[in-house]
Parts: sequence; C-alpha cells; structure tokens
Amino acid sequence: GNLRMNKNILLIALILTLLSCKKRIENGQTVIKKKTEIADANSIPEIESKKLNKEFPEPLNLKNIKNLEFLTTTSGVVAHSQVESLYKQDEEGFYGFYYLINKEKKHRKIGLLTVYTTDKPENWKFNSENESLSIIELQTDDLKVWDSIAVGISQSKLLNFIGTNFHYKKGSILYSELGEYKSSFTISKDTISKILIVKSCNRKRR
Repeated sequence: GNLRMNKNILLIALILTLLSCKKRIENGQTVIKKKTEIADANSIPEIESKKLNKEFPEPLNLKNIKNLEFLTTTSGVVAHSQVESLYKQDEEGFYGFYYLINKEKKHRKIGLLTVYTTDKPENWKFNSENESLSIIELQTDDLKVWDSIAVGISQSKLLNFIGTNFHYKKGSILYSELGEYKSSFTISKDTISKILIVKSCNRKRR
C-alpha cells in the first residue's frame, strides 16, 4: 500500500512540476511575443515612414511655380467624369487644372497641373492659396520636380534619386512610389521624356 501511495505522490509531484514548467515556458513566450509586437508596432514602421516623408516632400511648391516669370497659364475646372478617378478630399471643394506654358519659348506647352481647391469656383483665381497638388504632367525641361528631376535627365540619375523606394520598369515606363506620390517616368534612349506624378490615396471617391 505504501509503495502505491508513494508512486501516486511521485506522479502528482511530476505532473505539478511539468505544469509549472509549461506555465513558465508559456509566460516566457508571452513576454517575448509582447516585446516583438511592441517593437513591430512602434519602432520600425514609424522610423521608415518618417524617413520617407522627410526624403520626399511635395514634388512642387505651387507658390514658387506661380511666381516664375516665364510661366503663363490657361485654367479650367476638371469635369465630373474625370473626378471619379481622383481621390476623395476631406473638405468641400473642386478640382481645377492649369495648362502650363512657357511664354518666353514661343508659348510652348510645359505640361498640365491639376489641383484641389477649397475656393468657390467663381472666386478661384491664379493667386489662390487654398490649393493642393493632385497631378503634375511635364513634357519639357522648364520645371523640375523635387528640385532635381526633370525631362532630359538620365535614367541612372533618376534611379539614384529613387534609391530603395518601391519602383519597377515596364516597357519604356519606370513606375515608383515616392512619399505620398505615385510617379511614372517615360524613358526614351536612357533619358526622361515625360513625367506624371499623381497624389495617391486609398480612399476612393464614392
């Protein structure tokens, strides 16, 4: 009888020991898991997004462009049918566009600038300060984006500028995501011949 009792005590002791070990392992794993989650959620993405935003501010300063002496424009309101493809804004307003023209070079067309403005259509003027950049299309070297990229520069200089940010090339077009902007650069004979930059947003118009 004593032997069976001893065996039972030993068995219970063994089970208790195993349970406490298991608990300790689980606790250890929980602690490790929690630490990993904290590191993932806070440190890494924040550092990366700060770095991206710091590297890629607005491609163009609208105020500076409007002060260029050689620039003249014609403007209009973007049609409703085209607005569907643009992202939804938080504030009430509308999309307007400017044809950009170099009056000093036989009025050559530089490109097209699309903006979002919170002005009322009847009050919207060239010197409006309530505008944000939506799309810029460039086909000449009259204007630069991000102060260094223009039509005519080499593909290698462009790739150097893009760095490790997401990009790929399909046919003659090099696509990239720079900060808040999706950009496509048409490459002809290893140089940029056309630039299209669109402000990206996941919230589509309803």
